[in-house]
Amino acid sequence: MKKWTALLSVVTLSLGLAACNETATPVQEKEVTETSKLTLQEVYDKSMKASKELKSVKGSIDMKQTMTIPSEEMTLDIQSVMDMEYIIEPMQMHQKGTTTMLGVGEGGESQETEMETYITEDAMYMYEGTTAQWMKFPQEMVDQMLSTTKQTDPATQLQPLQEYLEQVEFEQDDENYILTLEGSGEEFTSLVQDQVDEALQSLTTEENVNLDFAIHSIEYLVHIDKKSFQTNKLDMIIDMDMTIEGETVNMQLNAKTNFSNFNEIDEIVVPQEIIDGATEL
Repeated sequence: MKKWTALLSVVTLSLGLAACNETATPVQEKEVTETSKLTLQEVYDKSMKASKELKSVKGSIDMKQTMTIPSEEMTLDIQSVMDMEYIIEPMQMHQKGTTTMLGVGEGGESQETEMETYITEDAMYMYEGTTAQWMKFPQEMVDQMLSTTKQTDPATQLQPLQEYLEQVEFEQDDENYILTLEGSGEEFTSLVQDQVDEALQSLTTEENVNLDFAIHSIEYLVHIDKKSFQTNKLDMIIDMDMTIEGETVNMQLNAKTNFSNFNEIDEIVVPQEIIDGATEL
């Protein structure tokens, strides 16, 4: 089980569309008075440009995961609620929240764990509520986590959608362009394959780790601000099988992320009491 719970963390970290020349259709649920004539391809290009120029951002993540492991006759239900501040260059991150394992305690009770992490270019500190202790990780793990964490910014989330623009429903309200993609099957594998493969390779000492995917269904919902062209909302619902070392598990992921405070975070400082009190691993 440890192998699969570790893999689940990697996949979580790794995981932001109707013809490209058509303009956005106003949403039907409410009156839209501020309509734009930009095409989907134009909006996508402007959003990619804005995301690549992004210096810092705040993210709020609400994620539910269900992982079924047939070989161990086990199903894991995990809910994570996290707030994150992220500076792209030089890389700095602060993340705080809770992770709840549903029905794994005695008597089927849920176990909630507080989590907090600071990552900079030369240090990584992590607090885990069950031990009530700050830990400092070695430099090699910092380098591994940096390569994985850099895949979570809006630009990285948007880039894989380029090849699926022809299949996207393209709408707008007064504040946002709304991109929706729904599908299933092998053609959608690359949405997650490249990112997860890169993250998995960075977190393992083995030269080649083969992780195969079978996508049962996938839904993307992306909100792009009409003025800044920044991605301010990214929802993903994925049902897929993952096979590694001959063992297959099913994972269902429902993740909702809201982005804000674009380019407003200048510095993330690790408190001195954490530096002084952390246990080195």
